[in-house]
Amino acid sequence: MYPSTGGRLRAVTELWRLAEDRVSEFDAIAVDYKRYRPRYPERLFDDIVETGELSQGARAVEIGAGTGIATAPLVDRGLIVTALEPAPGMAALARAKLGNRARVEVSRFEDWTATEAIQLVAAFNAWHWVQPDVGLGLAAQMLTSGGTLAIVWTDVISWGEEPFETRLADAFGAPWPKTVDQVVGSLGPVQEDGRFGAFQEHHYRFERRLDAADFVAVTRTYGGTHSTDRDEIIRTIIDEELGGTVTKVEDAVLNLARRQ
Repeated sequence: MYPSTGGRLRAVTELWRLAEDRVSEFDAIAVDYKRYRPRYPERLFDDIVETGELSQGARAVEIGAGTGIATAPLVDRGLIVTALEPAPGMAALARAKLGNRARVEVSRFEDWTATEAIQLVAAFNAWHWVQPDVGLGLAAQMLTSGGTLAIVWTDVISWGEEPFETRLADAFGAPWPKTVDQVVGSLGPVQEDGRFGAFQEHHYRFERRLDAADFVAVTRTYGGTHSTDRDEIIRTIIDEELGGTVTKVEDAVLNLARRQ
């Protein structure tokens, strides 16, 4: 189960240093990202709006919007969204999906300047790519008093049935890699900054049944080392030992901090 963020916020992540290098990697998997990445539970977006007391027409900036997976639900709730995505191919897919419902800009958050007051800054599996001091300063500067910083990520509770995780560890000589500590570490500077209130933490459990091909495809949209040999081992375990499918159980974690 996902551990509380309490006591874990000081291990600040260094993933942001790799952000520029990852742009071409994200572009290369843009189509698969759009197809295979999970959709966030609808209740998560309701809670962002309700807890943040966001009215119709409130202005929002989304950091690292990708292909628009989270952008559309924000727009559906009446927010005026500027979606920032540094990977051009990902941004193009977001524009094709959203049309004129949101403004999509090819930019990193650190390089973007707000021209209007913002009521919501949101990052879905993206805040750990933002340079902590610069990004936090920008968020504090552009948010109105009482505005909301919403940071969301997905933590894997289970990659499938227990034998699957054991077999993966046996096959690759190590447990299946998880980066949740680095993601959680990116929250530390926010919580230690007096310009923001304490985090409100919410959890939304969901699961998906994946066949071997889909499981391999979705894992390739995440960082780490990938190879055809590794993919074939995964397919063999799922198809020949586990009946062809596994259930991936995840927890969408929402942390909300209000601008003081």
